[in-house]
Amino acid sequence: MANGIKMRSAVDKAGTTYTTEELQRQHDNGVPLPALLCNDPACRKVVRFVPRHQQNRRNLSEPVDVPAYIGLSSGSAHVNGCRYDADKRITVIVDTSDPDFLTPLASGQHELRLLLLHNGLSNKPMAGGNPNLPQPGSATNALGKQYVSSGTKLDAYLRTTGDLLELRELCDSDADLARRLTIRFGDKSIRWSDFYFEKDGYRDAWAAVMRDGAQLHPIALLGEVKSVVPPKAGTGHTAVYLNCKSAYYPTGEANKLDAYEVSVQHTDATWLAGFAPGTSVIMFGLWECKDAVENKPKDVGTGKAQPTYVTHKLILRPKFKQQLRAAF
Repeated sequence: MANGIKMRSAVDKAGTTYTTEELQRQHDNGVPLPALLCNDPACRKVVRFVPRHQQNRRNLSEPVDVPAYIGLSSGSAHVNGCRYDADKRITVIVDTSDPDFLTPLASGQHELRLLLLHNGLSNKPMAGGNPNLPQPGSATNALGKQYVSSGTKLDAYLRTTGDLLELRELCDSDADLARRLTIRFGDKSIRWSDFYFEKDGYRDAWAAVMRDGAQLHPIALLGEVKSVVPPKAGTGHTAVYLNCKSAYYPTGEANKLDAYEVSVQHTDATWLAGFAPGTSVIMFGLWECKDAVENKPKDVGTGKAQPTYVTHKLILRPKFKQQLRAAF
């Protein structure tokens, strides 16, 4: 049975619609919340409002912000075919996807073939793709001219990947997708937990990129936008950085933390500025990382010991806009 996906609105027994924003305001003001039902007329199963809150995650030194959402109540389940049934959403994605990329298996599952996506993003030849994809070092692949026609095949792969990742973000765990979809990269079977990383997985993502480099399969990270930083005037630099809130892990040493920074780099300032601070974003593709750097604190004259940060950077330089999208 599918666990269902997060909802942005629900209805009460009279059919009145309530959004997460309205319910959050009522919650903040101490107003009693109505009994809520799924807003799909064919379903109307009992659901609950979960206000925004902070949640402790494995190994992180500070809690993670969780946006408000509406989800199933304990013991409740959407009816078959409900728009909020994860199985139905998976079926829709599968039915509209390229079978070369989401391949049916004899078991009734489907296989997501990441090698095709990897080859397209790394400009390697891909059967059925655009023969004019730029090659490394070509003028059309230079920074500032990264948006090129991806070809019909790669367009479809990017869209399907983004749709699956958006659905995964709406689910509470990997379970719903893993039951229906396996992941393969060449001859390797890939776990969903090695493909999709939330904030508490940034350390694992960095370690994977550091270990395998360009040979690593495409991976996806979920982040919350902290800032969009343009280049400094007069430097001649053109890169704009969309920076996500960092993840901090204790090191076992007093006043010393491992910091994992996630950024998207491109020259299209207008595009990146469209993701306002606080926006949850899904980023996927071929990542780069930098060696860890220890940053000693400056003496600010307070007499209080300042923490030392060991910074680990993950950078995505997307070729296509489909590689970055707003999440729930």
